Amino acid sequence: MANKMEKNAIIMAAGKSDRFAPFTYEKPKGLLKVRGEILIERQIEQLLEAGVTEIFVIVGYMKEKFFYLEQMYDEVKILINNTFSKYGNIYSVYVAREHLKNTFICCADHYFLQNPFLDNNTENRSYRCCDYFEGKFREFSVDYSDANIITGCYIAGHDAMAMIGHAYLNENFSKKFRELLEDEINDFGIANMFWEEFYSKHIKELTLYMKRSQQEGIIEFDSIDDLRHFDSDFLLNVDSEIVDNICQILNCHPNNIKEIEVIEAGLTNVSFKFSVDGHEYIYRHPGGTADNLINRQTEYYTQYKAKEFGLDNSLIYMDKTGWKISHYVQNIVPGDILSNQKQLSQVVDYLHKTHEIPLSDDVKMFDNLVESKKLITKACKTKGNLFKEFKELFTKIEKIDEFVKIEREKYDIELVVSHHDVYEPNFLFTSEGDFYLIDWEYSGINDPINDICSIFTRYEYTDEIREYLLKSYYGRELTPLEHRHAMGQSILNALYWFSWGLFKGSVGEDDGFFFLPAYRYLMRNIDKVIESYEEI
Repeated sequence: MANKMEKNAIIMAAGKSDRFAPFTYEKPKGLLKVRGEILIERQIEQLLEAGVTEIFVIVGYMKEKFFYLEQMYDEVKILINNTFSKYGNIYSVYVAREHLKNTFICCADHYFLQNPFLDNNTENRSYRCCDYFEGKFREFSVDYSDANIITGCYIAGHDAMAMIGHAYLNENFSKKFRELLEDEINDFGIANMFWEEFYSKHIKELTLYMKRSQQEGIIEFDSIDDLRHFDSDFLLNVDSEIVDNICQILNCHPNNIKEIEVIEAGLTNVSFKFSVDGHEYIYRHPGGTADNLINRQTEYYTQYKAKEFGLDNSLIYMDKTGWKISHYVQNIVPGDILSNQKQLSQVVDYLHKTHEIPLSDDVKMFDNLVESKKLITKACKTKGNLFKEFKELFTKIEKIDEFVKIEREKYDIELVVSHHDVYEPNFLFTSEGDFYLIDWEYSGINDPINDICSIFTRYEYTDEIREYLLKSYYGRELTPLEHRHAMGQSILNALYWFSWGLFKGSVGEDDGFFFLPAYRYLMRNIDKVIESYEEI
């Protein structure tokens, strides 16, 4: 048994901290610099000052960025939690369970004004730091006895004592906690818990004292605004390419960047709104899986052509690596192209202008079937053999793809620059009557009818609405050839967005509201399309 006074520490640093986007898309929250110090390094230094000679850092998100700590500190050892996005922080404790002894449990993003590990815990009691909070709060609230033993632990609370800061577990507590954890980690719901929840589940078996701390001495930054309030020069010292890019393009000082607000965090990007000197902008930062879906060279060409052709005047600057800065479009009004003829006319006009953009070697061919198969292949890694599961579907679609390509060649249907991702979220209408067709990530060389198909293959629209949209695009009734060709292309379009949803689901993302509608569109129309081709 280790000597009571020999203490180690576990620092949990596996999470992503979405509330600190966009900066946590560049580095984990624990590696942010606050008042000239890296958060986790400051905490390690405080532990070392308190005589802690064994420190385990549990990493997950961007784990490699923490590896340097082992070279910087002989006392630090990295442990990896690869389930950080799936489970609660109890799993980080589980990863480090063999090292639970006389142990401080810490979070990498805490900032302690005074060293809290220099305690006089002569009785070697297990404790959780707590303080009184007025009003509602998200932290765990606690009940406690006259002897300061915690008797109840609850998620959130108001006007009560709450857990804040670190905890300390003595060897007896750790031994029992580890046994319970190893016995139950695979039980339903356990791995999704916070470690405090698991403790609460066994509160009668585990004695944990409430240690009153000074709330103002323990800072848990809940937002970028909280951090900037504490450190007014945070953006000046954050070592962020995002900040550098903004300052370079807008010719501003880092501290002039205000009101940062994430507005979208998707599969291919994170976008946030910000202001500089009273003007509002949007910054788009490429996401981690973007390279699986997006050809940035093509997007770079089509995005600038969209600005040149008056299709998207919001663009200020786009870099070839994918980041861009745009004006924040003001006074947006709801779009309803099915009942607002003016809006539909604007959309159709913009699609025709898109198809007038000159072809270029910088624009890739966007073959719906080829791109769909790429996505399905990636999705198979976690979803099993999807080609086998949808074998009949692919057999039919390959037949349609062949028909469509023969038809293009026979009737000289020329390919054009296609936006491809044409649907309501990418339409911005303003109260002044302006219109913007945004987000050119999925653009490429494709069939001219592909864009209007992108609208009706992803919604639960009736056949009448589909025909209405096709007629609006052509400006007249379609010939039998045009209608057959449009229906064939719509099947290929629906396949892509169905495959896109399968891929998104395979990487743990929301598979999109149009995932199921695209599949239903395929099932409702595929046989009729094949019949129409086989008749000729």
